[in-house]
Amino acid sequence: MAGLSAAWRLSEPGWRNQFESITVYQRGWRLGGKAASSRGDNGRIQEHGLHIWLGSYENAFRLLRECYAELDRPTTDPAAPIQTWRQALIPADNPGLADRFGDDWLTWLGTHPVDDRLPGEPGGSGRTMTVTSFIERALRLLLAFADSLREPASSDLHLTTSPVPPKASPLRTVEAVQRAMLAALVALADAGGPGEPAAGPLDETLIAIRDVIDYDTRPGHRRTWLLLSLVTAAVRGIVADNLITRPNGFRAINDEEFGHWLLRHGGHPDVLESAMVRGLYDFVFGYAGGDPERPSIAAGLMVFLVGHVLFGYQGALFWKMTAGMGDVVIAPLYQVLRNRGVRFEFFHRLDALHLDADRRAIEAVSLGRQVRLADGVEQYDPLTVVKGLPVFPDSPLIGQLDSPPGDGLESHFGSRDDAEARILRRGKDFDQLVLAVSLGMVPVVAGELVADRPEWRDMTARVRTVATQAFQVWMRPSEAELGWDHPGSTISAYQRPFETWASMPQTLWAEAWPDAARPRTVAYFCGSLDAPWPPTEPPAEYLARYRRQVYADAAEHLNRHVGLFLPGAVTDDGFDWSLLAGNDGLRGPAALTTQHVSVNVDPSDRYVQSVPGSDRYRLRPDESGYDNLVLAGDWTDCGMNAGCIEAAVMSGLQAANALLGRGRFYRIRGYWLP
Repeated sequence: MAGLSAAWRLSEPGWRNQFESITVYQRGWRLGGKAASSRGDNGRIQEHGLHIWLGSYENAFRLLRECYAELDRPTTDPAAPIQTWRQALIPADNPGLADRFGDDWLTWLGTHPVDDRLPGEPGGSGRTMTVTSFIERALRLLLAFADSLREPASSDLHLTTSPVPPKASPLRTVEAVQRAMLAALVALADAGGPGEPAAGPLDETLIAIRDVIDYDTRPGHRRTWLLLSLVTAAVRGIVADNLITRPNGFRAINDEEFGHWLLRHGGHPDVLESAMVRGLYDFVFGYAGGDPERPSIAAGLMVFLVGHVLFGYQGALFWKMTAGMGDVVIAPLYQVLRNRGVRFEFFHRLDALHLDADRRAIEAVSLGRQVRLADGVEQYDPLTVVKGLPVFPDSPLIGQLDSPPGDGLESHFGSRDDAEARILRRGKDFDQLVLAVSLGMVPVVAGELVADRPEWRDMTARVRTVATQAFQVWMRPSEAELGWDHPGSTISAYQRPFETWASMPQTLWAEAWPDAARPRTVAYFCGSLDAPWPPTEPPAEYLARYRRQVYADAAEHLNRHVGLFLPGAVTDDGFDWSLLAGNDGLRGPAALTTQHVSVNVDPSDRYVQSVPGSDRYRLRPDESGYDNLVLAGDWTDCGMNAGCIEAAVMSGLQAANALLGRGRFYRIRGYWLP
């Protein structure tokens, strides 16, 4: 997505006055990287993982809106069922958390206010999340949360199961929380300096309130108190660590782990085990090596993200795509870029960048051409049509190729039985390069650069990645028939290793199932995966081992844990495999081979993390250190240093700005500018 965003900015009207050509080289037959999706049997949507956009993704939404306006499907493709960006993404209701209370799990759904604003508005400036605005909005959040307890029936957050009968009146709880807010505001003036312990009076007030609100017996009030402890610790930490006056703002505490920082500023230990905090870590796969026992994320980045998610959204907190991300984001971008004259060279695997003799520029690029095109085919067209929508298939369109392709065209683990080795030469084949690969691929393709410059070595050693895993299942009964009455929910902080679940019924219309087998429920699951890289065994064995593990764990998750959401899908013997659409009568892990499972251990698929102490080692898009190379990816220092589509878009736009001689944040709506 970062590479496509760079191409988008570079190819704006008039681009031929500055460039002779713009070419995108792509391994395999699909675009989008971790944002890619394709269509399998029965036109089913097959994602890399769960993709949800935040209502605060100003740059991503702006790019997408510009893309659909230029694509102009009402004129160019009136039969396409998705004509506008508003049909491509819709506000998503029911974000939630799974909350452990004793031996039970409860689902905790949030109703976040929805307004009539739209993200990515032309001429808008977005919402920069500053330290002071975070404090103001965090305190407002606590007051609103306390006020919601006056009328439990209209609470912003509610349970799907019956709570324990109340022992304290709602009014008494409200007054207690409001007293705590006043105490918190007073305590901020005496918060102490960096590294000093939390102030005593506020702690005493919080403990007293904990006793008043029946912390141990009422799940809703327990959450209220944990939120109070979380926010007051964060606000006190911001003041105590002087983040308001430090020029680098939130970044000043990025060497400290978020959970440790909360405890240092008086957060109760229970906060770290709460659904709220576990959900935050799940949101960014924030576990060292994918190990759920080792939460690890930079404190400043996490505080910033909390403010960004909760206080910066437009229209709705979450927006979901109405078909695959490859369908509604990547394919339209490809169509417009190709119409602009951008050339796409599919089936070109990047193998290495080579320095010139002075080590000041990239002299050559080694590529493996994986397959040749058929006679008469000048450019491969990767799209097919499902129910009127241009989409990427799950295998190459062999009619455009001169011979059947080998296996592994999209994987680092694939065959190297190439049709041709290509060398691109500076001054002949290129003048400027945008390196738009995932961070995991940088040591693979840029070994000379890593060996040449300490900043590249530091970046690849200190900025970490983690493998992820995901699966999708299609079931014939509706969600209501399976016992779930909140369609479109997205719930995190649940059982590992698939701690996040999403109901995605809004995509089913786009699939082409026969009527006799048509599903009415589709569920997406994802989580981090403890799969160290590089492997100590042959790549094929490494991949096979983790594929077996993920399939087995997915079957176990369905058997033991899916009943919280879909009780009608389980029996006394576990998951009812007969409910799966198109399962061919199979059971267990074998039945999952008829669904969609994504084992993301390839270095190109790994998710970039924001572990403590790593932020300073990220390179900006314009900081490659080489005259003709800029960088693009969510692993760069782009102003939102977290793994997400918004960071990828921001980085790609900054890479283009560097090549165009413009300011770094020219026409970019920034969040974390220091």
